[in-house]
Amino acid sequence: MDICHWGTDPFYVPMSRDLKGSIAYQASLDLVFKGCELPNGYTEYVLHPGRREFKAI
Repeated sequence: MDICHWGTDPFYVPMSRDLKGSIAYQASLDLVFKGCELPNGYTEYVLHPGRREFKAI
């Protein structure tokens, strides 16, 4: 199967319909772009705000 044609894969499940509104997706972007700034790769500072936001829903 050609992985470039994921749209034809019957088992493909999109991460989210609204990536800008997805708390998990935004947290993953924060890990990618802010992770290098964190001491010793400690990710809690990046992930905790997303957890609080998700729990508030």
